[in-house]
Amino acid sequence: MLWFKRPPESGGGGASEVIEPVALPLALDERVFTQKFAQFLELLGAAEGIDPFVAALNGKHALFAQALSRQALESLDFETLQTLVETVMPARKRVWPSLEARGIEALRGLLADLLYGKGPLEERLAAFVAGIPVVGEEDQKAVRKVRRAVSDLAAECVHFRAPVQYPLMAKWVWDQGTHSGALREFVKGGDALDKVNLGTAPGVYEAGRRWLAERMAENGLYRDPEFVVDVFMAHAYGDYMRALSSGMGLLNAHFGGKDDPFEVVRKLLGIDATRSTASRVKKVLH
Repeated sequence: MLWFKRPPESGGGGASEVIEPVALPLALDERVFTQKFAQFLELLGAAEGIDPFVAALNGKHALFAQALSRQALESLDFETLQTLVETVMPARKRVWPSLEARGIEALRGLLADLLYGKGPLEERLAAFVAGIPVVGEEDQKAVRKVRRAVSDLAAECVHFRAPVQYPLMAKWVWDQGTHSGALREFVKGGDALDKVNLGTAPGVYEAGRRWLAERMAENGLYRDPEFVVDVFMAHAYGDYMRALSSGMGLLNAHFGGKDDPFEVVRKLLGIDATRSTASRVKKVLH
């Protein structure tokens, strides 16, 4: 069923690299899934369905697969990199000065090691983040935000270059450091726990997406799971954000979309419409 029996896509830590799901220390709640999935389907029915999201994410995949192929990486330039960063919502706000400071030649090497290097994926992700200097920030809170954004950039490069082979490991999907993310929304009793310890291994993200994909298939939605799960997780995390900011206007202030239930989904996935004039990548130090 689903993509699990399909061979891994070529490249990425070796064509044979497979991210095996780990046993989650906390159970995921089918009751919560049923509630959120029913709402998700209702909203899709009132909109244009799931196809526009799948098409947009397929387009993003094509962009990353072409730009980050082994051959293309050898001549990657800042213009192409900017196009990729534009589609990663946290990264386009925070990381460009640090990327420029590192230099394009070094970035080619870091990306090659991340996507095609040896060693466990978790170590390759950590090495990429460690290899990008944080410039223009002295406040430690701001430094942490930049590092989180670099981590999201790495996670999206891995996933969208080969979305069948690798789960999406963005911080909004799961962040062990803050005990928050879309996966927490499905942990049984998670809203009553101060801390949720799922871990940081890629297998955690793979276990979460397989569980969600299997529940979706049981409910008749089984095609394009590598993208549909992303959309559903973004929807679930958007619900969490709305609850967190209820009455404060924080969600609308940062994401807009007061009348569009999927605006947050598009922004989290980096498939929100680009502005027609200039790039949204912030290049100037503040």
